Amino acid sequence: MKLFECIVDDGKNVFKTLTAAQNKKELLSVYGGNGSFEKITDVTKDYFTDTSIDYLRECLIKTGWGKGETELITALLDEHIRKQNK
Repeated sequence: MKLFECIVDDGKNVFKTLTAAQNKKELLSVYGGNGSFEKITDVTKDYFTDTSIDYLRECLIKTGWGKGETELITALLDEHIRKQNK
């Protein structure tokens, strides 16, 4: 999964959004038709860094998530980051 920053013009407004998709092609096929994409930037590495796992764990614990849920979610993020860095 990648994270894309998109500048979208819907004919009335121009706005920025963060959207997750496997690639640009999937992004356009799923979200196309809701206006024109003026700019699409892959920002995955900006958001998924070495500190992301600890930060997510801390946020989940602070908001009352259980140990099992926290471990599973952070393990999935860790796996995703390792795959992206290969």
